[in-house]
This record gives sequence, structure tokens and C-alpha cells, in this order.
Amino acid sequence: MGKTEDKKQQITQQVIAHLLNQGLSDNGIRALAQAAGTSDRMLIYYFGTKDALINESLQFISAGMAEQLDALLGSHRRTAAQLLAEVTTATSSAMFLPMVQLWFEIVGLAARGQEPYATNAVIIANNWIDWIEAKLEQPEPDQAAELFAQVEGRLLLRVIGYPVNSDDPLEPAD
Repeated sequence: MGKTEDKKQQITQQVIAHLLNQGLSDNGIRALAQAAGTSDRMLIYYFGTKDALINESLQFISAGMAEQLDALLGSHRRTAAQLLAEVTTATSSAMFLPMVQLWFEIVGLAARGQEPYATNAVIIANNWIDWIEAKLEQPEPDQAAELFAQVEGRLLLRVIGYPVNSDDPLEPAD
């Protein structure tokens, strides 16, 4: 990897840390540059636009989460009920909380049509639906999307502190 790519990757990692710690409310070009320890001009030099930096960072976060889940859950296929329980349990852990919180911020902004979040939400959701489908024993049409919605709904309830009913395999969020 060349010096330019190394620096670009370093900036991306610092911006990712900033987004996971601070969320999307403080993501102006100057705030992102400060988080990356560089200038706003250097961000533009390496990424072209703030949106391109955000796009790359969000895609990297999503791919990293998939890799972490693969490491935790393994690659074997399972029933929809098993996958729902395993993914819900895994993504409800403290390790995934910053990513889950960021996801719901992205979804909120996407629902308002704000870019680059609307485009990224679709890309990330499609990637997760494909990931879920690859984990199912015998996927049926739309089953992966329905499972994604169920996991997302459970996580949303947990993030807002809503007590989960007794047939949920997890305890309510603290």
C-alpha cells in the first residue's frame, strides 16, 4: 500500500472512531478533519468530498460488523429462528452498541431523504439482507428482509430501553 493509501486509511479509521463515539450530529468537514488530526483541505484532497469520506467510513463500519458477526457466529447455515436469536443476541452486546446507535441515526436521516445517508442506508440494508440470506438453511423469498426487519425492530426497542417480552431470548437493555 502506498503512502497516500496509508494516510487515507488512517484518516478513515479516525473518522470511523469519531462517528462511533459522537454519532452524526457533529460531522461537519472541520469536525471530521479535527477528529482525523488533519485539515479540511486534506480531507478533500484524499476523498474529494465530505460525502465520499462519510460513504467510505459507513461502508467500512458495516463490513467490519459483518466480519465480527462471522467470527462470532461461524459460517454454518441455520434456521431463521436460530439466526434471529443468534444475531439479536450478538448485536445486543456492548461491543455492537455504537454501531447499532449509528445505524439508527443513519436510518432517521435517510427517512428524511438526507444524503449521503439515504443512499448508504439502502446499500447497507441490502448488504445485510444478502448476509442474512447466506446464513439461512433454505431461504425463502423475502425471508432475509423480514429477518433483518425483526432484528432491527428488536434492537430499536433495546436502544430506547423498552422492556422486551419474556419469549425474547435476551434480557431487556440496561
